[in-house]
Amino acid sequence: MKKQIETQNERPRDEISLDYVGITNFKTLLIITRNGRTFHLAPMIEATINLPANMKGAHMSRISESVVEIINDERNAHNSVEELSLQVLRKLKEKHPYTKAHLSLNFDFFYETETPKSKKKTFEVTNVTVETWLEEGKEDKISISVEYIGNTVCPHALENNPEKRTHVQRALGKLSVKGEVNQLPSFESMVKVLRKSFPAETYSILKTEDEQSVIDCMHDNPMFVEDVCRSILAKALQEFSKLKLELTATVKSLESIHKHDVIAKGSTKTDGK
Repeated sequence: MKKQIETQNERPRDEISLDYVGITNFKTLLIITRNGRTFHLAPMIEATINLPANMKGAHMSRISESVVEIINDERNAHNSVEELSLQVLRKLKEKHPYTKAHLSLNFDFFYETETPKSKKKTFEVTNVTVETWLEEGKEDKISISVEYIGNTVCPHALENNPEKRTHVQRALGKLSVKGEVNQLPSFESMVKVLRKSFPAETYSILKTEDEQSVIDCMHDNPMFVEDVCRSILAKALQEFSKLKLELTATVKSLESIHKHDVIAKGSTKTDGK
């Protein structure tokens, strides 16, 4: 049998180290079992490592193998995406030594709720991204970002309109937390913070009485995009006060009377005390 040539191990023409190389847009099935519930996820995955200056290329098949071996290991019940992410990067180091690595999993997450008046049960979808960084000499860090579709109601226009009319719009909120794996909150608790931070919640299905309830709630609690951003941070500080986390909130309002959108972003920390 002809000996396989490992071209990746040759010296490159331009000996410059690269921060991250690897695979992206890799999709597979992931099953998480937590607190008696089973979640079926289909994450879009990006897995990358640093490449030294004297190495021509990364062994890409080893990277994808490490992802699949951990995720599809039926003997290993996965309790969380966060713990699984650390396992993938540690497995990868056995196959392809590195000094720093990054893993990102992006997927849809469903939560159950009910409409405000008709009490119809609905499953709402939100987007979640879990990112993990491993680097020699530094603590392992994991970030969770949860997105939510909310709304804003302009209090300035409402206050200045004699008939108390104002403009309303859909708004996109995102809460990101970063910390060690044992300090991270659940996806559900992050969704809870986001749902309560807007003038009113949004739903995929609404009957007439539900629509009116949402509209009333929005106008009873008008908020700038800045208000919503601060609300997310304040509620996160309260909800996660016993954890040690870096918190970031981003809100973008898709303006209904302008051709541009507006945005607000802020950050803070919890001390875990």
